Amino acid sequence: MVTISDYSVGFVIKDEFEGVTRELLKSYAKASGDTNPIHTNDAIAERAGLKGIIAHGLFSTGLITKLFEDHLDQGRAGNLLEVNIEMRGMVRCGDLIITEATVNKIEGKKVFFDVEQRTITKVDIKDKSGNIVKQFEAGERGYISEKDIERGLVKTKEVPEGILTYRERISTPGKAIIELFE
Repeated sequence: MVTISDYSVGFVIKDEFEGVTRELLKSYAKASGDTNPIHTNDAIAERAGLKGIIAHGLFSTGLITKLFEDHLDQGRAGNLLEVNIEMRGMVRCGDLIITEATVNKIEGKKVFFDVEQRTITKVDIKDKSGNIVKQFEAGERGYISEKDIERGLVKTKEVPEGILTYRERISTPGKAIIELFE
């Protein structure tokens, strides 16, 4: 169980989720009642100019609140008082979603966080000669834009199969406040 003495400015809680699939988004659409077809039907999403389906904004928000609920042991250690976020970037099938919350202030039993949710979107893996060894949905559908490249969001790193090209961007920044019982 977490207590106020466990926190200091700069303390980070973090979670990663790499399970965004079409099946998951269809299940989420049914459970949430948000059946907008841009979340479940590629053809309709493409007609809307999206190059493919996108995850529900509240799906990503749910991962943020889950981070805090898990950290607070489902309400046994404290309550999540407030979450204020700004949805800036689309989440797509195959994305790795990284949610981090960093303590920026502590007042009594209240802990204030800066929240940042990032997505890692894999594009392709190339061998040393530049030949594509593996292409991901982002590469097939053209999810990466010139604007992403200009902003320095497209990166590479060496992986066992070759050189991975991916985009890393902040999709959801925000703030949160929790209050501990102790």
